[in-house]
Amino acid sequence: MYVYALVGVSGSGKSHRAAFVADKYNIPLILDDGLLIYKGHVLAGKSAKRDKIKIQAIRTAILLKEEHLKEVKDALDDVNEEKILILGTSLRMIKKIVANLKLDGIDQIIKIDEIADQQEIKKAIDIRKKEGKHVIPVPKIEVKSQFPGYFIHSLELFFKKGKGSIRKEKTIVRPKFSYFGNLVIYNQVLRDLIYFELSKEIDVKEISSIYIEKEDNEICIRIEIVLKYGIEIIDYIKGLQRNLNKSIEKFTGLYIKNFNFYISSLVIN
Repeated sequence: MYVYALVGVSGSGKSHRAAFVADKYNIPLILDDGLLIYKGHVLAGKSAKRDKIKIQAIRTAILLKEEHLKEVKDALDDVNEEKILILGTSLRMIKKIVANLKLDGIDQIIKIDEIADQQEIKKAIDIRKKEGKHVIPVPKIEVKSQFPGYFIHSLELFFKKGKGSIRKEKTIVRPKFSYFGNLVIYNQVLRDLIYFELSKEIDVKEISSIYIEKEDNEICIRIEIVLKYGIEIIDYIKGLQRNLNKSIEKFTGLYIKNFNFYISSLVIN
C-alpha cells in the first residue's frame, strides 16, 4: 500500500484539508486520529476525539489498543486499496502508526505548510485553542452515533475536479478532552518516571544524571549511569531504550526522539 503522510502540529488544519489532499492524489482511505475513513464514510476504528483525557486520545490516535488496531487492520485488508493518507502531528507519530499497521513505510510526505499559508495555519491554531473545535472529514450523519451529546455541526466545501465540482461535507466536533485545557508535563515528571523504571534494573548500579532538552520540537534525553561489570552493554542499553520509550509513551503519551545513555563507570558488585 502506498502511504501518504500529512504532517502538521495540532490544530493546524490537517483534518480540514485532508479531503483536498485525498482528492488531489486519488486516495480512497484516510486515517485521522484513529478513525479509518473510506471514500468519505467511516469504515472502522474509533476517533480519539471521543476520549475524555488527552493522553487517552493520543493512545487512540496511534492505535495502541489491540482491539482498535485489529479492527483497522482487518478493514484495510477487506477493502484492499492501494493508497492511504495518514494524518499526524509529527513524522515520528505517523511512523509509529505505520509500524503498528505493519505497512511497508511512508512513500510521500506532505507538510501542512505546503498546502496552507502561515496565516491560514495560525488562524486554525487560534480557533482550536479558543474554541476547542476539531474537524472530522466525513458528513455529520456519519459521526452522530459516535459522538452522542457532543457539539456537532457540518461544514460544506466545494472544489473542482475535472470539468465539474465536488461537494465535500465535514463535521466539526468539540471533544470532551478539549474542556480540560492544555496538558503540561514538567521535566521533573519525566525524570521521576525514568528514575522509577531504572531503579528496577539490578544491573544499573547508579543513576548519575538525567538531562532533558527539546530539539526540533522533539524531546531528547541524556542519561548517565553506572553499570554492573560483565554485561553485554550494547544489547542491554538497547533494551533500556525500548523499555523507557514504552513506559513514557504509556504514561504521558510523549514521543522521545533519543534516549542517549552514557556509561560513566562499571562496578564488579
